[in-house]
Amino acid sequence: MGILRVILALSVVVAHVGPLFGLRFFGGGVMGVETFYMVSGFYMALVLSTRYRGRTRDFYFNRFLRLFPVYWLLVATFFVCSALYWLAVGHPLGALVSWQTSSNPFHWLWAGISNLALVGADWAELYSYLTTVDGDSVNRLIAIQPVWSLAVEITFYLASPFILRLSFVSQGAVFLAALLVRVCIWVMTGSHWTVWIYYFAPATWVFFMGGVQAFHLMAWLEKQNWFARTAFLVGRALVVLLVLLIVFYAHTEILRFQDWRYYTVVGLSLPFIFAAFKDSGFDAALGAWSYPIYLAHWVIRAIEPPLRHFVPLSSRVYIILLLTLLLCFAVLQADKKIQHRFKRTA
Repeated sequence: MGILRVILALSVVVAHVGPLFGLRFFGGGVMGVETFYMVSGFYMALVLSTRYRGRTRDFYFNRFLRLFPVYWLLVATFFVCSALYWLAVGHPLGALVSWQTSSNPFHWLWAGISNLALVGADWAELYSYLTTVDGDSVNRLIAIQPVWSLAVEITFYLASPFILRLSFVSQGAVFLAALLVRVCIWVMTGSHWTVWIYYFAPATWVFFMGGVQAFHLMAWLEKQNWFARTAFLVGRALVVLLVLLIVFYAHTEILRFQDWRYYTVVGLSLPFIFAAFKDSGFDAALGAWSYPIYLAHWVIRAIEPPLRHFVPLSSRVYIILLLTLLLCFAVLQADKKIQHRFKRTA
């Protein structure tokens, strides 16, 4: 599912930086993040039912190894570049601007923990939207702000080994409970989108659990004789369909913001897409870029303001994307050595 994951990462880049080839993709990044949650739920159910069955400690360790080395390399890149710029020019870039002006020790402690360990980054977003006064907010002290979604994912990773031990009916109950939380928030806020729906982890679990249900659907489909014969072509056709929906969402009137028809199509598509691409080395290699792209573009976005003196505004998104890909390449090369050295295998 590498192609899908990279397109989702690019949808977040476009939401934060600007249209790519005139295309705004979909949902202001929101729908991209929530689709990532569904893919994560599917993969966690898959690996915990196969590769990590009875190996919970190895699962936790390898999840840590999957997330943190790349993150630490990128956050270190940001702090080093911003600090050097500060020494050379006299003022910082990105989050260090807020560190320079903030006077709240509580915010310093909170953001320091989140910058180091990701923990609390999701609550920092929610808290900031609800309490910010005069621009002094804790989330602006976080170097790579999109990491709040990783904090949400970590809560699911910690719980997923225990959830996957539950019966199918109980897992369905968890899905319905998460859906109920989301519906209650929606109703209580006057049927409008709210930060509580986006940043409040329990309200996002409906997407993770939707991915888990997609895995169970695949387990059932694999018992059907026709699935193996059709998955290759159907999966590729569905990838094309989803990519078109993502890329041209803003230019059509087919879907609404956070349209549940879209999420239903994603859930029904994941078994076919996985079956179609599971043996593709190219797709797996491409998928490895999605996570660093998701984080690295924010690093480049934070440190690129000096380039505005030399780069036309119309070219900004392309320069940021190019620098993002170069940074991702360097980080992935370093991460490959870390994974080879420390990753636990059966």
